[in-house]
Amino acid sequence: MAVRHDEKNGKRLFLCCSDQNDMYRALREAGIGVDRFDNVDDALRQAAEEAGLFIMSDRYPAAGPVLNESHLQVIESKRLKLYVEYPQSFSGLTVGSPKSASGERVVAASDMFAPQAEPMTIMAMHGCWYVPLEMPDKAAVHLVLARVTGYDKAVFGLPDSAVPLLYQLPNRDVLIAASALSRVIGGRYAPLAVWHTVWKRILTWAGYPHAAEALRWEPAVRTQWTKDEPLPHDAESQALLRSMQWFRGHAVYSIDSNKGVIEGFESNIRSDGKQLMRAWLRADCIAESAMAFAFDYTVHGNPDSKQLAEQMLDTVWMDRSFYNDRPGDSDYGLVNWYDRRPVFYGDDNARVILATLAARSVLDTDRWDERVSACLLGNLRTAGTDGFRRPFLETGKSFANGRDWKFYEGESYIHLAPHYQCYLWACYLWAYAMTGCEPFLSKAKKAIRITMEATPSRWTWTNGLTQEIARMILPLSLLVEIEDTEEHRSWLTRMTDMLLSRMEPCGSVRDILGPLENGRYPPPRSNEEYGKHEASLMQEEDDPVCDLLYTANWALIGLHEAYAATGDVKLKEAEDRLISFLCRIQVRSAAHPYLDGAWMRSFDDVKWEYWGSSADNGWGPWCVETGWTNSWIASVMSMRKNGTRLFDRRGADSFRRTIPQLARDMGISGA
Repeated sequence: MAVRHDEKNGKRLFLCCSDQNDMYRALREAGIGVDRFDNVDDALRQAAEEAGLFIMSDRYPAAGPVLNESHLQVIESKRLKLYVEYPQSFSGLTVGSPKSASGERVVAASDMFAPQAEPMTIMAMHGCWYVPLEMPDKAAVHLVLARVTGYDKAVFGLPDSAVPLLYQLPNRDVLIAASALSRVIGGRYAPLAVWHTVWKRILTWAGYPHAAEALRWEPAVRTQWTKDEPLPHDAESQALLRSMQWFRGHAVYSIDSNKGVIEGFESNIRSDGKQLMRAWLRADCIAESAMAFAFDYTVHGNPDSKQLAEQMLDTVWMDRSFYNDRPGDSDYGLVNWYDRRPVFYGDDNARVILATLAARSVLDTDRWDERVSACLLGNLRTAGTDGFRRPFLETGKSFANGRDWKFYEGESYIHLAPHYQCYLWACYLWAYAMTGCEPFLSKAKKAIRITMEATPSRWTWTNGLTQEIARMILPLSLLVEIEDTEEHRSWLTRMTDMLLSRMEPCGSVRDILGPLENGRYPPPRSNEEYGKHEASLMQEEDDPVCDLLYTANWALIGLHEAYAATGDVKLKEAEDRLISFLCRIQVRSAAHPYLDGAWMRSFDDVKWEYWGSSADNGWGPWCVETGWTNSWIASVMSMRKNGTRLFDRRGADSFRRTIPQLARDMGISGA
């Protein structure tokens, strides 16, 4: 069957594909004259002399089109310019069975797409399936599939294992793609501008420059607003409402009486454009999301939000799957990393505590106070004499060979890594402000002083240095709140000034790399290292990336509390700018409603789309994290709406009653 569509200008283009093919629909919407056919024989019979014929793969990732010798004879006789993708067979060439790419990305291998996409330009072709194709001698290779290191460019060149993805047969007007390049919208290929260039050059090669000039398409997943369009006056309210709708509709789970949230959605995007959920049940994500629902209750008055917050916090604090309730054990009071996994990261415990303290003030209940108190003290007594705690402890292994909590309390241990350490200091300072228990203050102050005197150049950084700076702002804000000294203010000012120096006019907070020898998860330094470990989203210092998992989220709560502690209008302006940025880049997608209203990890503020190096083996650019990212953004938006803050002394009477006796029971002196 043939379907014709009139063009605005230029000669007609012939396509063999379904009416749902992305490129067919994009060409039609651009007003390009297209004749579409359902099968190759009809397309060849009707194609005009010297026209362009595009044979697409409709069943991808199942086997694609078949091109036999008779088909090639017609193509030759009509002098057609042929583009064919993901063929099942092609006369005269050996075509292998479909293979799935595993970490490989698309790389420009010729000047065909220059200057917009120079050789070594990297593209993402998500969930790529390809057919190994025999490549004749002297074939011109334009795109390859390769495992390469880099942000926009393959900085270490192409490995020998690179697979030809798009090439032209020698002395023939035939372009063969080993995968389905036409699924560019449904497959969410990125970056948008580079894939526009790829298809514009293919159309120009086929003799359709007018089509190339007109070609446009909107991505299936995009930002709520562009970089420059005026925001509506209620943009922040809209963003908060959409965020909580996302939580309620796509993150909440129920297992009988236990309510919680999934960890999020993985960064890997399948060939159909879908991201699968990460179904881990993590205490930090659940508690942080409970905080978001509690604050949402104060804004929208929805009793279901209040009930969900309470049920989620019960799941964390009242269930042995997460909380260690055995008073005689050295890990008493600590909260598992995830359900039934007794590993206790101090940073994760800290965010469970912070989120619970914030939610309990909003919900006006003391239901979890005793267990929160035990968690505060359990972390305090496993921190060393200088206030630093091992990044994690584990039931059994950490308390074997005669080691108990007293061993860790008495050790001299310094770990200059704010990512792992400083939110526990914020917890200690909050606990001191409510109870006056001196060990909380002394350990926090000593560790903060050692860290601030060391300067960031000596810190151990995780995925970037800006995130370490962003994290330090929260405990320093609480320290100024408790002891407003010139020195404490100078520390806070130093951190906020360093953070603001990385803030773009649009509000994006760009990361920087510290000394590579201090990096726990630095960028890979070879193609062989790519994708094997956790890693930075950036490859080089000037990559325009904002990390919403490790930086911007902590910058937001830090700036909010720093302004409350100091009244510095410069910090309020920076917070407002960051909020506007987050409103703009909130995900908008009708095709993928489980993403609509969320924030993903890695945003490029020049391309204005979610993009970054995919070197991280678990948390790449497109991951969605319920706890660390989305809950803190939504919670701060609620705080701003209500004129409230995270640090709240309500409940102090309850903790003053609970903590001193519990400290004595747990063997902690001076409390």
